[in-house]
Amino acid sequence: ANTASRFDIIRIDHFRGLESYWSIPYGETTAINGTWIKGPGMHFIERVKDNFPNLEFIAEDLGFLTKEVVYMLEASEYPGMKVLEFAFDSRESTGYLPHNHIPNSVVYTGTHDNDTVSGWLNTTRKETLQYAKEYFGLNSKEGYNWGLIRGAVSSVSNLSIIQMQDFLDLPSSARMNTPSTLGNNWAWRLKKGQINQGLAKKIRRITELYGR
Repeated sequence: ANTASRFDIIRIDHFRGLESYWSIPYGETTAINGTWIKGPGMHFIERVKDNFPNLEFIAEDLGFLTKEVVYMLEASEYPGMKVLEFAFDSRESTGYLPHNHIPNSVVYTGTHDNDTVSGWLNTTRKETLQYAKEYFGLNSKEGYNWGLIRGAVSSVSNLSIIQMQDFLDLPSSARMNTPSTLGNNWAWRLKKGQINQGLAKKIRRITELYGR
């Protein structure tokens, strides 16, 4: 309830952990000697819906999903996440590619745990970059960042979320968080003057163009 008073939509982090999670005994120095434990599953989700019928949720369903997790996601009717920076990685599901999106989902260029679009484009494999260029028709005139933003905003996903760093085409130094690291995370701040009329008009135009 406290979280709901501060935000319009709540993301359930590590959604797959509601189905099952890796339990590590106290005192272990690594995660090797653990075991899978069944989570609360739909029982928990149903109780949440009963007690907070008007709250909106997003299921953080990234990574490897078992058929049980896929079933739980469908049964919950919560929208899952589609991250474009994952769409061209052969190790990830092709479900992140826009032509595979479904309306009941949320599409991101990248999340707080990803590199900025600019940083990702500059560090990704040559083959991945070429795939993204061909898929989105990326070009320097439009701006590569705007090509990915266009890909997200034009998706059939009901909600599209773009980080301000991607609107501003900022490099890796502006990313919010690098998972499994300490020190320089969550330090980026939007500075006065970074948002101008030109940027505002571009955001408004692409929002209206795709009916967002």
